[in-house]
Amino acid sequence: MLKKRNLIFIGLLILGVFLITGCFPIPTLTYTVTFDSQGGSEVNSQTVEHGGLVTQPTNPTWTGRTFGGWYKEFGCNNPWDFNTDTVTSDVTLYAQWTINTYTVTYNGNGSTGGTVPIDSSSPYEYEATVTVLGNTGNLVKTGHDFAGWNILADGSGTTYIEGQNFTMDGVNVTLYAKWTPDYALRDTGPAGGLIFYDKGSYSNGWRYMETAPASTEWTSKEWGSWGTFIGGTGTGIGTGQNNTTTIVIWLNNHSETGKAAQLCNDLTVGVYSDWFLPSKGELNLMYTNLKVAGVGGFGSVSFWSSSESNANFAWFQGFFNGAQGSDYKLYNFRVRAVRAF
Repeated sequence: MLKKRNLIFIGLLILGVFLITGCFPIPTLTYTVTFDSQGGSEVNSQTVEHGGLVTQPTNPTWTGRTFGGWYKEFGCNNPWDFNTDTVTSDVTLYAQWTINTYTVTYNGNGSTGGTVPIDSSSPYEYEATVTVLGNTGNLVKTGHDFAGWNILADGSGTTYIEGQNFTMDGVNVTLYAKWTPDYALRDTGPAGGLIFYDKGSYSNGWRYMETAPASTEWTSKEWGSWGTFIGGTGTGIGTGQNNTTTIVIWLNNHSETGKAAQLCNDLTVGVYSDWFLPSKGELNLMYTNLKVAGVGGFGSVSFWSSSESNANFAWFQGFFNGAQGSDYKLYNFRVRAVRAF
Protein backbone atom coordinates (compact mmCIF):
# COMPACT_ATOMS: atom_id res chain seq x y z
CA MET A 1 0.00 0.00 0.00
CA LEU A 2 2.88 2.31 0.78
CA LYS A 3 4.57 1.60 -2.52
CA LYS A 4 1.42 2.49 -4.43
CA ARG A 5 1.16 5.81 -2.57
CA ASN A 6 4.80 6.51 -3.33
CA LEU A 7 4.24 5.93 -7.05
CA ILE A 8 1.22 8.24 -7.04
CA PHE A 9 3.19 10.90 -5.22
CA ILE A 10 6.09 10.70 -7.67
CA GLY A 11 3.68 10.92 -10.61
CA LEU A 12 1.97 13.98 -9.18
CA LEU A 13 5.35 15.56 -8.48
CA ILE A 14 6.46 15.11 -12.12
CA LEU A 15 3.15 16.47 -13.38
CA GLY A 16 3.57 19.48 -11.14
CA VAL A 17 7.02 20.17 -12.54
CA PHE A 18 5.63 20.07 -16.10
CA LEU A 19 2.76 22.40 -15.10
CA ILE A 20 5.11 24.89 -13.43
CA THR A 21 7.78 24.89 -16.16
CA GLY A 22 5.52 24.40 -19.18
CA CYS A 23 7.86 21.67 -20.50
CA PHE A 24 5.83 18.86 -22.01
CA PRO A 25 7.52 16.15 -24.19
CA ILE A 26 6.47 16.75 -27.81
CA PRO A 27 6.76 13.80 -30.21
CA THR A 28 9.06 14.34 -33.19
CA LEU A 29 7.13 14.76 -36.44
CA THR A 30 8.47 12.94 -39.54
CA TYR A 31 7.44 13.03 -43.18
CA THR A 32 7.95 10.85 -46.22
CA VAL A 33 9.86 12.21 -49.20
CA THR A 34 9.05 10.28 -52.38
CA PHE A 35 11.12 10.48 -55.56
CA ASP A 36 9.23 10.12 -58.83
CA SER A 37 11.91 9.37 -61.46
CA GLN A 38 9.34 9.77 -64.27
CA GLY A 39 10.67 6.85 -66.32
CA GLY A 40 14.17 6.63 -64.90
CA SER A 41 15.61 4.10 -62.49
CA GLU A 42 13.96 3.72 -59.10
CA VAL A 43 15.02 5.96 -56.20
CA ASN A 44 14.22 4.99 -52.61
CA SER A 45 12.02 7.27 -50.50
CA GLN A 46 13.34 8.99 -47.36
CA THR A 47 11.91 9.73 -43.90
CA VAL A 48 12.76 13.29 -42.81
CA GLU A 49 12.03 15.11 -39.54
CA HIS A 50 9.94 18.25 -39.51
CA GLY A 51 12.04 21.16 -40.77
CA GLY A 52 14.84 18.84 -41.86
CA LEU A 53 16.75 18.69 -45.12
CA VAL A 54 16.41 15.96 -47.74
CA THR A 55 19.55 13.98 -48.46
CA GLN A 56 20.29 14.31 -52.16
CA PRO A 57 20.13 10.76 -53.64
CA THR A 58 22.30 9.25 -56.34
CA ASN A 59 21.07 10.46 -59.71
CA PRO A 60 18.70 8.04 -61.47
CA THR A 61 19.53 6.84 -64.96
CA TRP A 62 17.50 6.42 -68.14
CA THR A 63 18.98 5.20 -71.42
CA GLY A 64 19.11 7.92 -74.04
CA ARG A 65 18.31 10.73 -71.61
CA THR A 66 20.20 13.13 -69.35
CA PHE A 67 19.07 13.76 -65.78
CA GLY A 68 18.34 17.42 -65.06
CA GLY A 69 17.67 17.49 -61.31
CA TRP A 70 14.74 17.15 -58.88
CA TYR A 71 11.75 19.47 -59.02
CA LYS A 72 8.84 20.34 -56.77
CA GLU A 73 6.11 19.62 -59.31
CA PHE A 74 5.35 17.24 -62.15
CA GLY A 75 5.97 19.91 -64.77
CA CYS A 76 9.47 20.53 -63.38
CA ASN A 77 9.24 24.30 -63.08
CA ASN A 78 10.78 24.88 -59.62
CA PRO A 79 13.91 22.97 -58.62
CA TRP A 80 14.33 21.55 -55.12
CA ASP A 81 17.35 23.01 -53.30
CA PHE A 82 18.80 20.27 -51.11
CA ASN A 83 20.84 22.88 -49.17
CA THR A 84 18.01 25.17 -48.12
CA ASP A 85 14.57 23.64 -48.81
CA THR A 86 13.12 22.03 -45.67
CA VAL A 87 10.41 19.43 -45.21
CA THR A 88 7.19 20.39 -43.43
CA SER A 89 4.85 17.77 -44.90
CA ASP A 90 4.93 14.68 -47.06
CA VAL A 91 6.42 15.65 -50.40
CA THR A 92 7.06 14.15 -53.83
CA LEU A 93 10.02 15.30 -55.90
CA TYR A 94 10.03 14.83 -59.68
CA ALA A 95 12.98 14.04 -61.93
CA GLN A 96 13.58 16.20 -64.98
CA TRP A 97 14.96 14.57 -68.16
CA THR A 98 16.33 15.84 -71.44
CA ILE A 99 16.29 13.41 -74.36
CA ASN A 100 19.74 13.00 -75.93
CA THR A 101 20.47 13.72 -79.58
CA TYR A 102 22.96 12.04 -81.90
CA THR A 103 24.42 12.88 -85.30
CA VAL A 104 24.40 11.00 -88.59
CA THR A 105 27.39 11.77 -90.80
CA TYR A 106 28.14 10.44 -94.29
CA ASN A 107 31.73 9.64 -95.27
CA GLY A 108 33.06 9.24 -98.84
CA ASN A 109 35.45 6.53 -97.64
CA GLY A 110 38.15 7.04 -100.26
CA SER A 111 35.95 8.48 -102.99
CA THR A 112 37.77 10.11 -105.90
CA GLY A 113 34.96 12.42 -106.98
CA GLY A 114 31.58 13.79 -106.03
CA THR A 115 30.41 15.03 -102.64
CA VAL A 116 29.00 13.34 -99.56
CA PRO A 117 25.34 14.02 -98.74
CA ILE A 118 24.44 16.18 -95.77
CA ASP A 119 21.60 14.98 -93.57
CA SER A 120 19.59 18.10 -92.80
CA SER A 121 17.58 16.21 -90.15
CA SER A 122 20.65 15.47 -88.03
CA PRO A 123 20.98 15.50 -85.03
CA TYR A 124 18.30 12.95 -84.16
CA GLU A 125 16.71 12.26 -80.81
CA TYR A 126 17.27 8.90 -79.14
CA GLU A 127 15.12 6.15 -80.74
CA ALA A 128 14.21 8.41 -83.67
CA THR A 129 13.88 6.77 -87.10
CA VAL A 130 16.63 7.64 -89.56
CA THR A 131 15.96 7.31 -93.29
CA VAL A 132 19.18 6.67 -95.20
CA LEU A 133 20.01 9.05 -98.03
CA GLY A 134 21.11 8.02 -101.49
CA ASN A 135 24.28 8.91 -103.32
CA THR A 136 22.92 12.39 -103.95
CA GLY A 137 26.34 13.93 -104.48
CA ASN A 138 27.32 11.37 -107.14
CA LEU A 139 30.31 9.97 -105.27
CA VAL A 140 32.65 7.89 -107.39
CA LYS A 141 35.79 5.86 -106.78
CA THR A 142 38.05 4.78 -109.60
CA GLY A 143 37.71 1.08 -110.40
CA HIS A 144 34.80 0.59 -107.99
CA ASP A 145 31.03 0.74 -107.82
CA PHE A 146 29.02 2.48 -105.13
CA ALA A 147 27.15 -0.22 -103.19
CA GLY A 148 25.34 1.73 -100.49
CA TRP A 149 26.35 2.87 -97.01
CA ASN A 150 27.96 0.75 -94.31
CA ILE A 151 28.41 1.38 -90.61
CA LEU A 152 32.07 0.27 -90.87
CA ALA A 153 34.73 1.70 -93.15
CA ASP A 154 35.82 -1.76 -94.33
CA GLY A 155 32.27 -2.60 -95.41
CA SER A 156 31.92 -5.58 -93.06
CA GLY A 157 29.12 -4.09 -90.97
CA THR A 158 25.45 -3.51 -91.75
CA THR A 159 24.85 -2.07 -95.21
CA TYR A 160 22.00 0.34 -95.92
CA ILE A 161 20.64 1.48 -99.24
CA GLU A 162 18.67 4.61 -100.04
CA GLY A 163 15.33 4.73 -98.28
CA GLN A 164 16.10 2.09 -95.67
CA ASN A 165 15.49 2.98 -92.03
CA PHE A 166 17.31 2.38 -88.78
CA THR A 167 16.67 3.48 -85.21
CA MET A 168 19.03 5.86 -83.44
CA ASP A 169 20.26 3.77 -80.52
CA GLY A 170 22.41 6.08 -78.44
CA VAL A 171 25.62 6.73 -80.39
CA ASN A 172 26.68 9.08 -83.13
CA VAL A 173 26.63 7.25 -86.46
CA THR A 174 28.99 7.54 -89.41
CA LEU A 175 27.82 5.91 -92.63
CA TYR A 176 30.70 5.04 -94.95
CA ALA A 177 30.35 4.73 -98.70
CA LYS A 178 30.66 1.05 -99.55
CA TRP A 179 32.81 0.41 -102.59
CA THR A 180 32.88 -2.87 -104.48
CA PRO A 181 35.58 -3.50 -107.08
CA ASP A 182 34.38 -3.86 -110.64
CA TYR A 183 34.05 -7.56 -111.48
CA ALA A 184 33.86 -9.48 -114.73
CA LEU A 185 32.20 -12.85 -115.19
CA ARG A 186 34.27 -15.68 -113.71
CA ASP A 187 36.35 -13.34 -111.55
CA THR A 188 36.93 -14.50 -107.99
CA GLY A 189 34.38 -12.81 -105.75
CA PRO A 190 34.81 -11.44 -102.22
CA ALA A 191 33.93 -14.78 -100.61
CA GLY A 192 36.29 -16.82 -102.79
CA GLY A 193 33.70 -18.13 -105.24
CA LEU A 194 33.26 -17.16 -108.90
CA ILE A 195 31.14 -14.34 -110.31
CA PHE A 196 28.41 -15.82 -112.49
CA TYR A 197 26.07 -12.86 -112.96
CA ASP A 198 26.32 -9.08 -113.35
CA LYS A 199 23.06 -7.18 -113.74
CA GLY A 200 24.94 -4.05 -114.79
CA SER A 201 24.31 -1.68 -111.90
CA TYR A 202 23.51 -1.73 -108.20
CA SER A 203 19.87 -1.86 -107.14
CA ASN A 204 18.12 -3.30 -104.11
CA GLY A 205 21.52 -3.68 -102.45
CA TRP A 206 23.27 -5.88 -105.01
CA ARG A 207 24.72 -6.10 -108.50
CA TYR A 208 26.69 -9.35 -108.68
CA MET A 209 26.15 -12.98 -107.79
CA GLU A 210 28.89 -15.41 -106.86
CA THR A 211 28.90 -19.10 -106.10
CA ALA A 212 30.28 -20.52 -102.91
CA PRO A 213 33.70 -22.20 -103.29
CA ALA A 214 33.56 -25.74 -104.63
CA SER A 215 34.84 -27.04 -101.29
CA THR A 216 31.52 -26.12 -99.67
CA GLU A 217 29.34 -28.14 -102.07
CA TRP A 218 27.05 -30.85 -100.67
CA THR A 219 26.96 -34.01 -102.73
CA SER A 220 23.65 -35.62 -101.77
CA LYS A 221 20.78 -33.71 -100.14
CA GLU A 222 16.97 -33.72 -100.23
CA TRP A 223 14.90 -30.64 -101.05
CA GLY A 224 12.41 -31.21 -98.21
CA SER A 225 8.64 -30.73 -97.61
CA TRP A 226 7.72 -33.91 -99.46
CA GLY A 227 3.96 -34.02 -99.94
CA THR A 228 3.40 -30.35 -99.03
CA PHE A 229 3.34 -27.36 -101.35
CA ILE A 230 5.06 -24.50 -99.50
CA GLY A 231 4.32 -21.85 -102.12
CA GLY A 232 5.82 -18.38 -102.46
CA THR A 233 8.94 -19.33 -104.44
CA GLY A 234 9.92 -17.80 -107.77
CA THR A 235 12.00 -18.98 -110.71
CA GLY A 236 13.55 -15.73 -111.92
CA ILE A 237 16.89 -14.08 -111.34
CA GLY A 238 16.90 -12.32 -107.98
CA THR A 239 14.33 -14.58 -106.32
CA GLY A 240 16.67 -17.13 -104.74
CA GLN A 241 17.15 -15.28 -101.44
CA ASN A 242 13.43 -14.89 -100.82
CA ASN A 243 12.83 -18.48 -101.92
CA THR A 244 15.39 -19.73 -99.41
CA THR A 245 13.96 -17.69 -96.54
CA THR A 246 10.44 -18.94 -97.30
CA ILE A 247 11.56 -22.58 -97.48
CA VAL A 248 13.71 -22.42 -94.34
CA ILE A 249 10.89 -20.95 -92.26
CA TRP A 250 8.56 -23.76 -93.31
CA LEU A 251 11.16 -26.50 -92.77
CA ASN A 252 12.12 -25.18 -89.33
CA ASN A 253 8.48 -24.95 -88.28
CA HIS A 254 7.96 -28.58 -89.33
CA SER A 255 11.09 -29.98 -87.67
CA GLU A 256 12.85 -30.87 -90.92
CA THR A 257 16.62 -30.51 -90.84
CA GLY A 258 19.58 -30.85 -93.17
CA LYS A 259 17.65 -29.93 -96.33
CA ALA A 260 19.14 -28.06 -99.29
CA ALA A 261 17.84 -24.57 -98.47
CA GLN A 262 18.71 -24.87 -94.78
CA LEU A 263 22.30 -25.86 -95.54
CA CYS A 264 22.77 -22.86 -97.82
CA ASN A 265 21.10 -20.49 -95.37
CA ASP A 266 23.38 -21.65 -92.52
CA LEU A 267 26.62 -21.54 -94.52
CA THR A 268 29.42 -19.18 -93.47
CA VAL A 269 32.53 -18.67 -95.59
CA GLY A 270 35.02 -16.33 -93.95
CA VAL A 271 33.00 -13.29 -92.86
CA TYR A 272 30.18 -13.99 -95.32
CA SER A 273 26.98 -15.61 -94.09
CA ASP A 274 24.45 -14.30 -96.64
CA TRP A 275 24.21 -17.47 -98.74
CA PHE A 276 21.08 -18.94 -100.31
CA LEU A 277 19.93 -21.74 -102.61
CA PRO A 278 19.76 -20.36 -106.18
CA SER A 279 16.48 -20.10 -108.04
CA LYS A 280 15.84 -21.99 -111.27
CA GLY A 281 16.94 -18.98 -113.32
CA GLU A 282 20.03 -18.34 -111.19
CA LEU A 283 21.02 -21.99 -111.37
CA ASN A 284 20.87 -21.83 -115.16
CA LEU A 285 23.25 -18.85 -115.13
CA MET A 286 25.68 -20.88 -113.03
CA TYR A 287 25.59 -23.62 -115.65
CA THR A 288 25.85 -21.27 -118.64
CA ASN A 289 28.52 -18.90 -117.31
CA LEU A 290 30.63 -21.28 -115.24
CA LYS A 291 30.09 -24.97 -116.01
CA VAL A 292 30.03 -24.50 -119.80
CA ALA A 293 33.20 -22.39 -119.48
CA GLY A 294 34.86 -25.22 -117.56
CA VAL A 295 35.30 -23.36 -114.27
CA GLY A 296 33.81 -23.57 -110.78
CA GLY A 297 34.50 -27.22 -110.03
CA PHE A 298 31.04 -28.45 -110.98
CA GLY A 299 30.61 -32.12 -111.69
CA SER A 300 28.38 -33.53 -114.44
CA VAL A 301 25.57 -34.09 -111.98
CA SER A 302 22.19 -32.57 -111.03
CA PHE A 303 21.78 -29.59 -108.69
CA TRP A 304 18.75 -28.47 -106.72
CA SER A 305 17.27 -25.00 -107.22
CA SER A 306 15.11 -23.18 -104.65
CA SER A 307 12.13 -23.07 -107.03
CA GLU A 308 9.27 -25.33 -106.01
CA SER A 309 7.12 -27.03 -108.63
CA ASN A 310 4.33 -28.64 -106.60
CA ALA A 311 3.76 -30.60 -103.39
CA ASN A 312 6.10 -33.38 -104.48
CA PHE A 313 8.42 -31.81 -107.05
CA ALA A 314 11.04 -29.03 -107.18
CA TRP A 315 13.16 -27.72 -110.05
CA PHE A 316 16.68 -29.02 -110.66
CA GLN A 317 19.28 -28.67 -113.40
CA GLY A 318 21.52 -31.29 -114.89
CA PHE A 319 25.03 -29.94 -115.23
CA PHE A 320 25.90 -32.73 -117.64
CA ASN A 321 23.66 -31.33 -120.40
CA GLY A 322 22.06 -28.12 -119.03
CA ALA A 323 18.52 -29.52 -119.05
CA GLN A 324 16.14 -28.30 -116.37
CA GLY A 325 13.29 -30.34 -114.97
CA SER A 326 11.32 -31.00 -111.81
CA ASP A 327 11.77 -34.11 -109.71
CA TYR A 328 10.79 -35.65 -106.39
CA LYS A 329 11.77 -33.48 -103.42
CA LEU A 330 13.02 -36.55 -101.58
CA TYR A 331 15.66 -37.27 -104.22
CA ASN A 332 19.28 -36.56 -103.31
CA PHE A 333 20.90 -34.01 -105.62
CA ARG A 334 23.94 -31.78 -105.23
CA VAL A 335 23.69 -28.36 -103.62
CA ARG A 336 25.82 -25.25 -104.22
CA ALA A 337 25.07 -22.00 -102.37
CA VAL A 338 25.26 -18.52 -103.91
CA ARG A 339 25.20 -14.96 -102.62
CA ALA A 340 24.30 -11.56 -104.07
CA PHE A 341 26.29 -8.41 -103.33
